[in-house]
Amino acid sequence: MCRATAAAQTAATSSVREGKEFRMLARIHPSATDGSNVSDHGASLTTLRQDRTRALIRAVGEWDLAGADDLAHAFDAHERTGRRFIRLDVSAVTFLDCACVEVLVAAHARLLAARGTLVLTGVTPGILRLLSLARLDGVLLTTSLSDLDVSAGRLAAASRAPVVRPIIRPA
Repeated sequence: MCRATAAAQTAATSSVREGKEFRMLARIHPSATDGSNVSDHGASLTTLRQDRTRALIRAVGEWDLAGADDLAHAFDAHERTGRRFIRLDVSAVTFLDCACVEVLVAAHARLLAARGTLVLTGVTPGILRLLSLARLDGVLLTTSLSDLDVSAGRLAAASRAPVVRPIIRPA
């Protein structure tokens, strides 16, 4: 895995969405320093939008033990810069390992403690099944709608029915 320090490469295209300024970033995660979007384990993370308190990250590929550190590093980088509201689009994730689920749960707990949220968007039936088996479907905030399906404030035709799951705090 590429563990070089990530110099945030800002491709300076700005967009205005709902009156808020978002900077479009090519990539801010460790494997970005070699110009590649895919890390050694065949998965990639891309920050699509961010501002002072929010970030939208897209995960692609198979996320197993080899990618858990990259995922944790991405969350840590956003948390260190003060971003407390993180949306992780997992619509293109083909496999999710329990090691990565542990990273998601830990990030979720830290963000809640900082009065923020972690929302998994574009959750596929396979990932929802994994979360259900781990009894995390009522703990993590999830939706089957992908943030990438939203265009100019209107929902694009979704391939599956939207499901929004509320948070239930464990006892």
